[in-house]
Order: sequence, then C-alpha cells, then structure tokens
Amino acid sequence: MLEEYTLITGASSGIGAAVAMRLAEERSVILNGRDLARLEATAATCRRHGHDVVLFPYDLEDVEGLPAALAKLLTERQVRAFVHCAGRTEVLPISKSKFSVGLGVMKVNYFSAAEIISTLCKRKINKGALRRIVLLTSIAATVGAPHQPHYCASKGALEALRITLARDLAPTITVNAIAPGSFRTPMWATPLADMPEEKDWRPPTLLPPGSPDRVADAVHFLLSDEAAYLTGVLLPVNGGEHLYK
Repeated sequence: MLEEYTLITGASSGIGAAVAMRLAEERSVILNGRDLARLEATAATCRRHGHDVVLFPYDLEDVEGLPAALAKLLTERQVRAFVHCAGRTEVLPISKSKFSVGLGVMKVNYFSAAEIISTLCKRKINKGALRRIVLLTSIAATVGAPHQPHYCASKGALEALRITLARDLAPTITVNAIAPGSFRTPMWATPLADMPEEKDWRPPTLLPPGSPDRVADAVHFLLSDEAAYLTGVLLPVNGGEHLYK
C-alpha cells in the first residue's frame, strides 16, 4: 500500500512554511515552492519529527505543465489532504496593471489549485485517496486591498471554488477555506515596505497581532477528525480584523 501524504503549496515561506512545520509534526508531507533553498530550509525543520518529507520544487505559474509534474511525483505516493497556501500579489493601480501580471497572479493563486485538485481527483493518479482540501483565501477577497485588484479577485475565485467543490465532492472529500487577515510575511514585504518596524506595526485587528502559526493551527483543525463534519466552511482567521473594518 502506498504511503499517504499531505501536499502543501507555498511551503517555502510565510504561512505556507508555518503550515508545513505544524502538519509535519504528525504526518508525511509533500512541500511545494519555487525557491528550492527556502524549501529545503522548511524541510529541514519538518524532518525533525521523523515523518517523510518530499520536495516538489515547481513554479505554479507554469499551470500547463503542472498536472504531468504532479502525476509523476505521485507514481509511488498518495495524497490524502491538500492545502493550498501558495500566493502571489501585485501592487499596481488597475490603470498601470498589465494582462500578463494579472494572469500570473491568477495562475499561481487560483488556476494551480484547480489543476492540482483535478489531478488529485483522478483515480488513476491518486487512487481515490483524497479526503481533505483546505484553500487559503484572504480577508482581501471581501474588503479589498489597495492597488491589488488581481490578488483580491484571485482570492475571491478560491472562495467560489470552495463552495462549488464542497457540493461536487461530498460526501467523500471535504472542502474548506481559511481567510487570513494581516500577517507580516515575506509576500507582504512590498505592500508593507513603508510600515514601521515589526515591534511597532499594529494591524487593524481587535486582538493583538498574530503570527502565521495561528493559521497553521486552523489548518491542522480542518484536517483533523474533529472537523470531519465540516465542509464548505470559510474560517476568518484574522483576530477580528473583518469586524474592525
């Protein structure tokens, strides 16, 4: 019998890395990211727990080649759970944005998730092993973010995908999503470039500033047996930021 894994995209940094490290405490994982050096750093921490860690260094913007690359990786493995943390943004007013930029954001944030799920649902490739899907969207899908139209739209697309797939894949597979709020991660380095240093930065939340570990805890819960009766759910892990705004 093939060993079962949890596939995590965007595992080379930020929230994705935190999720990978949390889940690797008790399960074998496949880590995706485009920066091999940073991916290996995440893997080194994950391996401390003794479970298998497989690297899948692949740039998700190459959506066309993704199904074949993933199928090759799964010839001797099965994926029971999929967590889509990968994200890319742009900070440009719509008047200065280009189609190529928007398309790249949509490929990484939305289309890659759809292609991965499609591949994992093919019995010839994944042997019917998939049981859990967790998609990371963003509070920006509902409240917006300055000069990030394509990013916000891509996260909204993921939220719509959650609803559709929860209906389509029940009762075998649960599909849930998490909408993180403001966390200071590498992806937000450009949007926050003019913000104060970490010790002074205060996101617009009702609770004290949080860390990516809080999102990792929520992912862990949604993959657990305790969440087996939840599907189509969107968890706003944002310290009350959605109420603040």
